[in-house]
Amino acid sequence: MDYQAYLPYLIAAIIVVLILVFVPFVRRVIAALIRLGIFIVAIAVVIAGVSMLMNNETIFEKPGPELRTTRFLTMNSARTSDSGTGSATCDMNAVSQPNSATGKAVERHKHAEKAGASPTATSSAGTPGAEAAPDDDYDELIRRSFPGIPRAKLYDLSKDMVNSLGGWKIVKENPDAGTLDCIYTSRILGMEDDVRITVEPSGVIDVCSRSGTARLDSTSWLRWFPGDLGANIGHIKQFYETLEPKMDEIYKEQQEKENAKKPH
Repeated sequence: MDYQAYLPYLIAAIIVVLILVFVPFVRRVIAALIRLGIFIVAIAVVIAGVSMLMNNETIFEKPGPELRTTRFLTMNSARTSDSGTGSATCDMNAVSQPNSATGKAVERHKHAEKAGASPTATSSAGTPGAEAAPDDDYDELIRRSFPGIPRAKLYDLSKDMVNSLGGWKIVKENPDAGTLDCIYTSRILGMEDDVRITVEPSGVIDVCSRSGTARLDSTSWLRWFPGDLGANIGHIKQFYETLEPKMDEIYKEQQEKENAKKPH
């Protein structure tokens, strides 16, 4: 082994140690920088944690802390898909995709059973022979399907749900295409995110959300930060969680009408 190759590094290390030992000022400066770094990291962790809580998101759910943390820090959009893959990005110019023939969107099975509707979509987990879900599946990003409900009614219900949500505002409606373009404004910083809701003729409701900092004309300094801290998945989750109880009521009413028609 050629020890002479390591000699410059050894000398440099000795010099650094001697400076730290015999020059108190340098020692204090380095200690101050270390404390400042720890403080900045701690503040960043707190901000990220509070942001995720406000977005009703956590890193501890499926598909796991590592993938969720990476996604929250590196992606600034989210969209629903048949499998709920976290890699799907939101293109506000081309959001809607027809439901596949096999239909893997999550269907409200209990609703369909109550209403007597014929299932038009099933989850991949419940389909015999279906391929295993990829490792980056997010339950919040699986499309919801509501069979047996007319598209126009689903559209109106979606519109009513958006109008009932704090911070949400509809900026463009297109009933023919089944789309609602919305803006979500955060409560504290007033940041705007773009959300598009698309109601398919099949009863599938697709949602796409993109951070306002991803707009081409954005001037926010946050446009340099590639992540969203779970905000866009949180918007999709909030919409579905608000809509589904109303759908429960509608399916229950349909079932009661069906029962009333049956001879006693």
